[in-house]
Parts: sequence; structure tokens; C-alpha cells
Amino acid sequence: MSYVQRMDDTNRPPNRPVEWAPTMPDTMATQIMARESDDPRVAGSHDIGRLTGPNTRELFVTCDAAEALRLQFEHLQSLHVALHDIGGNVSRQLLRQLAAHGGSAVQKLIIRQQGYGTMLASIEYATYTSPEGQRVHIYSTDVQSTPAGQQAVSRALMENAQVSVVLLGEMAGQGSANALRQLMQWVHVPAWVCPSLLIMPLGPAAAQAAAAQSAQVVQRHGMLVRAAPQPSRPADAWSFILGFWQKHAARGRLAGGPSAASTLPQLTPLALQLDPEEARTVPQSPAWATAPTTPAAPAPASPVQASMEAYVGMVAQMTGLLSCCVFDVNLGAPLGHAGRGPSPIDLARQGAAILKAQQMARLALNLADPAHEILISSDRHHQVVRPLPGLPDVALHCLLDRHKTNQSLVRFQLQRLDAWLKQQHLAGR
Repeated sequence: MSYVQRMDDTNRPPNRPVEWAPTMPDTMATQIMARESDDPRVAGSHDIGRLTGPNTRELFVTCDAAEALRLQFEHLQSLHVALHDIGGNVSRQLLRQLAAHGGSAVQKLIIRQQGYGTMLASIEYATYTSPEGQRVHIYSTDVQSTPAGQQAVSRALMENAQVSVVLLGEMAGQGSANALRQLMQWVHVPAWVCPSLLIMPLGPAAAQAAAAQSAQVVQRHGMLVRAAPQPSRPADAWSFILGFWQKHAARGRLAGGPSAASTLPQLTPLALQLDPEEARTVPQSPAWATAPTTPAAPAPASPVQASMEAYVGMVAQMTGLLSCCVFDVNLGAPLGHAGRGPSPIDLARQGAAILKAQQMARLALNLADPAHEILISSDRHHQVVRPLPGLPDVALHCLLDRHKTNQSLVRFQLQRLDAWLKQQHLAGR
């Protein structure tokens, strides 16, 4: 049985080599002793961490999660692609598409703090195996962690990838262009060694921003930036990603990182068999980029959808309400909206982010019970985010004028609507 142990001369078993020495500089980052049969270099695997369950691996570290990942990538010299979302939540959908059509099952890497077992980050990835038998990991940067930890881990995944893919969603105004311009600042830091960056737009405004940014000269020697056509379905997205990989994976790393592997897998495009409904396009963005594409995502039945519309209408009648949205927690996608602003997309995305941050705080504090509601007050507004009763993956996000209502009244009115919603669910069964 494997065990966690501090690797120094005082407690290391005699005549036992330090298997993870390349991952232990002065910071003593990854301190795991493993059996030789579990050593990735012996087993021919480039997976990080130890297998602890079906499709789940864990890594115990004494530094932060991002630094541990950098050391692991350098030690294992593994090849990977990073999928990074801007203004959307598409990367994990793509991983599930890859897993369902020719790739491995979606796997999870959990990085924990040594000695305490506290989760520092949870990362999802899938593995593509080339016809030659070589494997490439494809990571989603939609990481479960604290806000600061999420950004640090996302950067570590992109900086050390052989190919990084930016999935650029539609944002209001110049939001897509501004967000992409801000992300492009990452490539100028010495830690960035990824040589190839593909920008994949998910809407017309995003396409214009991607084309403009990729046309500019990146002041980093050896850096390649390309804009992909706007995909209309996941199969098209994977064709662009894997085609870009096959064409540019042999490019060496940028200065400051390890050299690229001499022999790189050649990935063939996937022929994904999708339902005809999934091939439809939407004027602003692809349907798969804003709505569930598989039955796994919670989709309310017709009676429930009708009750959702009625529910949103009643919430809109609350005193002082400016805007409200019912949204899918997992996808950050709006299911119903009322009010003049903010937009339903912004309310859904930010509401999902608030619930995610609360969940990570609850786990860090070892609190077992989830929050019934989250109330944020400022000088001018009340902001309420709360899961809906009987629908654990659906929540409500409200913005109210503080001068026209108060916290007690808001809670009272929403609790009365909760009772009505429960009656509708019981009647629809």
C-alpha cells in the first residue's frame, strides 16, 4: 500500500530511491512515495497523482496547486491540450463529447494539501489515444478552487500545454475583445512556454475579436496565435482543435521551458455522430455553447418549464425588483428571465460563480450543509442567489433596489413562492 511520507534523509527507508526527486526543488512540492509499479515512468503513464477510485486521481502536495502542476508537467514531460473558457462554460461539455465519441472517460484530478487532506483544486480531463498508441491529455481550465486558486491553476495548465485553446464566448459590447486582450497578456510572462494558441469564437462578436487579436503581432518570439472558424456543433470544434494539434504540435516550447518531445502523436479528426438537433445554429452563438447537449444535463420537463415561467413572472412582481433570472447551476445558462437589466446571461453566469465560490468556501471550512440562500447587500442593491426547492441544479438570481425593499421582506416573499413552487411540482407528478 502506498503511503505519504516526507522525503528527507531522516525518515526515507534505506536504499530506497527518491522516485519524485524532479518534483521536489527547495519548496518540497510533491512528497509522495510510490511503489515502483505505480511510478508513471515505469508504467508508461503520464497521469498525475495516484488512482484512488473510478476515473479519480489524487495528488497530495505541500505547496500551492499551480506550482505542483508545473513541477509535475516538467517531471513527467507529458503532452497536453488546455481548453480555457472566456465568457462561457463550454470546455467541460467538449470533454464529455470527446469521452462519448472515441476518447477515454472524463477523469478528475484532485490536488490536496498534505497532512490535512484539504482540497486545493479539482480538475477534469480526458485522454485521446493516437493510432500509434500515444496519449494526450486534454484539460479543462474550469477548475473547482478558490477564485485565486482557479486563476493560478488555469494559467499553469495553459502555460505548460503544447497547445492552448481559448473558447471565446459572446459578451456584451466590447466584452469579448477586452477579455481576450487581457488574457493575451499572459503569454508575455517567462513562465509561459506554450508555443501554440488557438482562439475559437462562439459567436459573431467573438469571431471579430478573435480575428483582430490573432492578426496582431505577438511580441513573443516563436509564439503562434491563430483564430479558428466559428463552429456550429461540437464535432466541428473538435475537428478544428485536433487539426490544429496535428499541424502545430511538433513546434518546440518557448524559451524558458523544457524542449518539445521528439516524437509527438498525430491525432486524426473525430467523426462525432451527433443528433440532427445539435447541428442547428443560433444567430448569436452555437446552441451547444449555451445549452445542454446530452441528457446528463438537467432539463426540466414541459410542466416544470411552464411552472418556471410562471415562477419568474411572480418573482418579477416583487417590490423593488430590477432583474431576475432562473438558471442552470452546472452550465451557467439562463432558463427564464424578467426585468430590464442586467441581462439573463450575465445574471446566470455570475449566479453560478457565486454558488461555486460558496461551495468551495463551505468545503474549505468543513461545513456539511449547503446554503439555502446567499444575500449580498451594497449601498444601492440587494443581490439574492438561492437554489430552487425540488430542483437542486436550478437556482434563482435576483437584483433588487435596496431603497424600495429590505432583506426581511425579500426572504418572506421568496419563501411564499417556494411553497407555491413545491405545490406545482407535487401536482405535476
